[in-house]
Amino acid sequence: MKYQCIIVDDEPIAQQILENYIQQIDALQLVSKCNNAFEALNVMHKEQIDIMFLDIKMPSLSGLDLIKTLKNPPKIILTTAFSEFGVESYEYGITDYLLKPIPFERFLKAVNKILIPTTTEKINEQVTEKPVSELSYIFFKADKKIYKFLFSEILLIEGSGNYVKIHTQKEKPLLVLDKLSELQEKLPKNLFIRVHKSFIINIVHVTKKEGNMITIKDFIIPISSTFKNELDGLIKENG
Repeated sequence: MKYQCIIVDDEPIAQQILENYIQQIDALQLVSKCNNAFEALNVMHKEQIDIMFLDIKMPSLSGLDLIKTLKNPPKIILTTAFSEFGVESYEYGITDYLLKPIPFERFLKAVNKILIPTTTEKINEQVTEKPVSELSYIFFKADKKIYKFLFSEILLIEGSGNYVKIHTQKEKPLLVLDKLSELQEKLPKNLFIRVHKSFIINIVHVTKKEGNMITIKDFIIPISSTFKNELDGLIKENG
């Protein structure tokens, strides 16, 4: 599923920055760039918009005034150079409030509030009967691009200093600037377990455990004594 997006901002440079950010995220699709609120209304009358990146201070009709006119607004992420509107803006049910200049990491954090549902939202959508591995996913930034993987696609993660190598069912692994210990906190504990100081594995893809070695497809991973009991417990729990 791609989320249909619209940018509403009277500054061309701001539009270009947001467009570039959106293009880096596969789950987003830019429908239109609008210079003012009236252009945005015309687009929304014709297209189904899921996410609006909205500037506050614009000629004729401000971003906040635009929100007031919408009966069923899309998810709204405000983009502005003025911090004084922060508290007031949340009264309009916005998703996030971004201050210009907007770093990509902050943009991604805001978008993830929409792309990655919370546990409560999943229950409300009655999708909790499906396995977590089919529902959950994670974004990685590498080579100036954003990559999205389902948790179920990840075989194992190999750590090396400040970098990790994501081994998936695809041919080539992805090298990401991240620490193994920090990445471990972002992964579901019922699927992923650390078995060695340099390896986190997806328990779903384990094909054999023999002695202090574990096999996942063509990979043979050592099991450290530090993590052996925890691994045995997870295998027993899922057995």
